[in-house]
Formats: sequence, structure tokens, C-alpha cells
Amino acid sequence: MAVRRVIPVLLGMVVLAACASTGVVPVGDGVYMISKQSAAGVFGTPAGVEADIYRTANAYCAARHQVLETVDVQTQNAVPFSHEGSATLHFRCTSAK
Repeated sequence: MAVRRVIPVLLGMVVLAACASTGVVPVGDGVYMISKQSAAGVFGTPAGVEADIYRTANAYCAARHQVLETVDVQTQNAVPFSHEGSATLHFRCTSAK
């Protein structure tokens, strides 16, 4: 009976962990970083995650009346039973041209 209660809790924890995002983190010299893993876990691709972090970064800069400038973006495809698909963006917020 206890196993029936534990399994849904564990599955819920896995789903929440798969959606993990760092949020916007300052890394120095006016550069920020945001990283996120695929909500689809080991079966997800980084494409949707990359779009999500760009939306977040654009909103972050727009709130400061600035525009996003990409410094570096890295994506990693999921490998079943190893790691989730993920994307990491390093960016600056600059004055609109």
C-alpha cells in the first residue's frame, strides 16, 4: 500500500526536476546566464528549452528598457538514461540601437 503512494510522489519529483531552470544569474562584467533542462526529461530536445530561455532573457532585458545581446548559447541533446536535453545562454542587456 505504501508503494502506491510513493510512486506518484517520485514521478512528480522527476517531472519537477526535469523542468529545472537557473533563472537569470549574473556571472560578471555585465554578462548574465540562464540554463534550463527539458521538461520532457531524457526524451526531450533542447529546441523548446532554448526558445524558453531566450523568452526569459528577452523579458529580463526589456524590463530594463534594453535589448538582448547573445554572448554564447550552448545546447545539449538528451541521452536516454544519461542526461536531459538542455540549453544555456550567456547574454548582455544593451541599449537599443
